[in-house]
Amino acid sequence: MVRLAALAFFAVELGAGFGAATATVVSTTDESMVVDFHVEVEAPADSVVLHLALAGEDPIRVPMVERDAESFGVTTEVKAANYQVVFEALGDPGAQSNPVSLIELGAELAGGSESPDTTESEERSPGTQRWLWLGVALGAASLSALAFWVLGDRDQPDDDDVTDPDARGSHLATEEETPAP
Repeated sequence: MVRLAALAFFAVELGAGFGAATATVVSTTDESMVVDFHVEVEAPADSVVLHLALAGEDPIRVPMVERDAESFGVTTEVKAANYQVVFEALGDPGAQSNPVSLIELGAELAGGSESPDTTESEERSPGTQRWLWLGVALGAASLSALAFWVLGDRDQPDDDDVTDPDARGSHLATEEETPAP
């Protein structure tokens, strides 16, 4: 049921004798990814071949397995990249789909990049994360110290702000107390 909903949501219509097609990344590592491909075939076909291509590299050809009466699929491990995908139906008459990218087929690549040769991940190393948290902690400590400094002065009354009239001149000497010249 969930698979049918995902197929309907992410499916791309290929034309030329093919119906909806999807690609789902099952798992990833730093260097490779496991992708599940599914395609519906509208015309009778003896078999279907999946073609994966990257610029400057030899294309990869993978035979697909019939999953039900009108659909084929395969799960394969490839280098982590946004491949150009073409499906080819073998038989009488044969057909070839329009080329589409893995991202257009619904695959979510690491880093979310649409560049064909991108394999770099956007995650931070544990060492970098520790430095970031240290910076956050130092910033919070600095703000706390500033708040104590600013608010700490408010509790002590100023010498110039004495409201008791008897206390105003109490620190001044009177004439009786001062010695005569």
